[in-house]
Parts: sequence; structure tokens; C-alpha cells
Amino acid sequence: MDEDLTSHFGPLPADVAPELQAMLPLHNISAEELFYKWESYCMKMGPDTRPTPDTVAAFRKDVRDQLEKEVRARSRTQQHQTPARRKPTAPAGGADWMIDELTPSVKRKFDKGYETPVKASRGPGGAPVKGGAPSLFAARTNAGEVVEVLNEHLPRPAMPQPGVEGEWEARVKLVANVDIKRFGFRTMHQKLTEASEVMDDRIDEMMTAVQEHHGLADEQFGNPSTASPAEVVAVGRIVSDSLDGKLNAASVLLEASRRMGAGARVPLKLDAVKSFSFFPGQIVAVRGVNASGAYFAVTEILDIPPLPLPASTAETLAESASRLAGAPLSVVVASGPYTTEDNLDFEALDELCERAARERPDVVILTGPFIDSEHPLVKVGDFELERERGTPIADLFRERVSAKIRKIDNSMVILVPAVTDAISPHVAYPQDAIKKRSLELPTNVKTLPNPATFSLNEVVFAVSTPDILLHLSSAECRHNPPEPHPIARLSRSLMAQRNYYPLFPAAPGVNVDVPYCRLADFVAACPDVLVLPSVLAPTAKVVEGVVVLNAGAAIRSDLNQCSAVYTTRPARCKFKYPNIRIDTINTGPK
Repeated sequence: MDEDLTSHFGPLPADVAPELQAMLPLHNISAEELFYKWESYCMKMGPDTRPTPDTVAAFRKDVRDQLEKEVRARSRTQQHQTPARRKPTAPAGGADWMIDELTPSVKRKFDKGYETPVKASRGPGGAPVKGGAPSLFAARTNAGEVVEVLNEHLPRPAMPQPGVEGEWEARVKLVANVDIKRFGFRTMHQKLTEASEVMDDRIDEMMTAVQEHHGLADEQFGNPSTASPAEVVAVGRIVSDSLDGKLNAASVLLEASRRMGAGARVPLKLDAVKSFSFFPGQIVAVRGVNASGAYFAVTEILDIPPLPLPASTAETLAESASRLAGAPLSVVVASGPYTTEDNLDFEALDELCERAARERPDVVILTGPFIDSEHPLVKVGDFELERERGTPIADLFRERVSAKIRKIDNSMVILVPAVTDAISPHVAYPQDAIKKRSLELPTNVKTLPNPATFSLNEVVFAVSTPDILLHLSSAECRHNPPEPHPIARLSRSLMAQRNYYPLFPAAPGVNVDVPYCRLADFVAACPDVLVLPSVLAPTAKVVEGVVVLNAGAAIRSDLNQCSAVYTTRPARCKFKYPNIRIDTINTGPK
């Protein structure tokens, strides 16, 4: 067991190893799972966290608290589960067979009988009180606390900004950098030939980028699966040969394209490489030799260049400066879910919309899930509706989501869905935008696909809602990576892969429509702000000149306020640190 810990954690102090060792049987987890929990804890506490007796004691308490939360969540889910109703074989038994055909909310009315509806009492701040106790969101602490600031040297603008009330139409110009109509494809109609061609094209395009970046000749590239004493450069996709698909140093295979290697796979021998970081689906360029035909011995891993940063002309910057009248562009970013597991009151969304209506930022970006299909009450249909005009989910969205978003009347609101959004009929990634028709959303609301690349004035934003940071951290195989900070390392991998979800096969719960995965490619350049919602600790980091923003979840701790000041800056392509200030504000329970 000590060897398992050392293989993941590295050499441990003598007074720390027994403490970590004791956690394995206590929580019935492996050393690898414990290491992932430790990495997540380090992301939350900071990159300088080291395994000492004090930090390990705090880590043990954190793991215990997380497990207790999971147990309580499972308990609440079981309480909401209703026994399956048996459908009579004939109508002679009564009217139950008719009730079974009704919508969930109507069935509940029959089940409960004709009772006078009881209005939920309200606690402090107007929060609903159920069963005499405040909800999880109402019981939160540290609401409104600023937990992190990026570029603190930039002044935080006063909100609302003076003299700009109701002028967001004149201050903000929204331009979609993708063809939104292309996202309306038919899902679940994949053809293997189309998927294979798309995957091959990505390898060949990446090989061209590597060749231009490193100045390599055509003769230096070769088939990694062919036995030859000559050193070659091979470009291919990382895959695993293990049955469970879990990648490790002994199971890394390189899959070449059909043009360069007929799609053959060859094991990679990485003994001579000092450091590496791989994940399934990653396209890599390696230099080495396949002398025997049994494996490809790697001597060097070549960098894949990311796309350039966006640049603006002097005329564009002057136009933006005139539009903003010297004030900064203010943007609020928040991510779902927006309600806790014990109710569908959407208290977090309500508070967020009221704050946005009060402070009047220029733009409010809201990412899904808005109505999470995995919510315990949504899964069993346990919710009441005031009016029934269509499907229960659409009615729920109109009553609980649209009604709150309509409070924001002095800002542009951008909605980007998630693959678990019950309101979206498009369940594959890339994902079509939410259809505004019949949802009673106001005209200041713009719906965009997932992923979405768009410009607010000259600032390029990119939003992708699958939790790629968590998925990559779980699937990654690494050894002495050159970038120790996980968020920076994984974000840099996305930029090098030039795709918002390069993991293949995708994580459970994410259905990637492979023939259309090119819709998730970076568009011509890296964005200024890359929004990647994740269950990991909310943060904002500058990676390769790009602000990577994890807005967290509104029911936990997010609400990131971005302020961009570009009025005095010339061309943007040469700036390493974007002139953007981001305040991460706690809005929910931890």
C-alpha cells in the first residue's frame, strides 16, 4: 500500500504517509482515488499546498465532510422516490388507468386529493421555509464575500455605472463568431465513416501545424508502427490498451491517421522522456524510433502550437472606446445548477437576477444546466405548476426561470445550455441553442449554442459547459509535468488541441456527436476569456495570455464579475496579461 501511495504522491514525509494510508480502508478507496481528492483539495486551497501533518489533517476533515454531504444527498433523493404504480390491465378496476396517462403534476393532484394548497412560509430575506426549516441556499454563509480577485491592480468599477442606465444596446455589440445554424443537426445519426474521416482530418491538420511550427521537412515524418532504424516524427492520437480505458504509462498507444499509418496503433515507450502529460483522444507529435516493430521508443515530445491570440485594429478599438464612453465593459458570469437538490425554487437564480437588476452590468452570461435532468425532483416529476400550457418542463422553465430572468431589464443576457438541460431537446455535444419561442424570454435575452464563441465589442469570449477540467483531470496520465498547476496545465492542453472537448472517448454523461465535433473547434484564434464551468473550485487564471474562468455553480460559490478596459490599449495580440479584472464572489453554500 505504501508503494501505491508513493507512486501517486511521490516521496512522503514519515509523519504524513501513515495518515494518508489510514484513509484508504476508512473510506474504502484506492490510492489513486485518494490522490484525485488531494488534487481537488489543492486546487481549492492553492497551488502551494504541500502534504504536511496540518494540511493532511485538514484534508481528512474535508474528505469526511464531502462524504457526509453525499450521504445526505442520497438520503434526500430516496425520500423523494415514489413507488412505481401498477397499471391495471383493464379499466374495470377504476379510473387509475386514466390517471397514469396524465402529466406528472396532474397525477400528483389526483394522488394528493382535493386539498387546499398551503403557501410556503418565508424566512429571512424572503427565502422559502419548508417544514419549518430554511432551505440549503437560505442557510448559506459568507454570501457576497469576494474570495478571489484577478488583476487587483485594476480599479473595480462602481456599479451601477453612472450615466449608462438603459444604454446597454448602445454600449455592447454582440457578434457570434460561429454559424449558429450549423448546430441544428440531427442527433444520434452518426455514421462510422463520417466519424472516422473527422478524426483523421484532425490528425492531419495538426501534423501540418507541427511541421510549420518546428520547420520540419516531409521526409522527417513517418509511420510509427513500421519497423525502421531511422528516427522519425510521428503525429497521432493517444489511446489506451487497457480494458477499462484507464490510461497509464504502460498502456499508452499512438493511433496514426490512415494517410500516415493506415490507422494502426503502436505502444509508446516513454522511458527516455523526462516529463509528459497525456489523456485519451489527445493528438501529440513525438520523435523516436521503432527498431523492432513492437513499440515506438519516444525520445522527444514536440510542442503543438496554440492558435494566436485575437487582435484588433486601431479603428475597432476606437469604435469600442467611443461606444463605452471611457467606462469599462462590465460582464457577470454565472453557471448552473441554480437550485439546490431539496427544492425547485431557484433561489440562487432569483438572487443573482435581482443583483444584476440592481447593479446593471452591461452583459450577464448564464450557462446551464437551467433545469437539470439529474435533479432528484425533476427525475420523479415532483413539482407543482400554477398553469399547464404545454409540457411540464417547459411550463416549469416559464414559471421558475423565465420569470426571474425577466427581472434583468437593463442588461444583455446570454444563455448557453448544458448537455443535461431538460429544457433542451438537443442532448448531444456540440449542442444547439435553447429555442426562445414559447419560453416567454424577453428581447434582451440572446440564446447561443454550446460551445459558443462570440465577441462583446472587441473582447472575444468562448463558453463550453461540459466539465472538461474535471474530465481531463480524471483521465490524465502524467509524469513530472512541466506545468504543476492542474487548471493551467489542462487549459493549456485545450488550447494546444484547438478544441473545447478533445477527450475521446468522452466521459460518462457527455454524448459527443463525433461527425460534428469540429463545431467545438477554436475559431481562428484563442479567445480573450475562456469560460469553462466546473465542479472544481471557482477560479480565474491567465494561461498563455487567455483568461481561463471557472465560474463554479451558483448554488455553491460563483458569480464572477469581469471588467474589461480596452479603451487605451493598442493592438491586443502582444499583451501577455489581458487588461481584465475578475472578482469571484461567493453566492451559495459550500
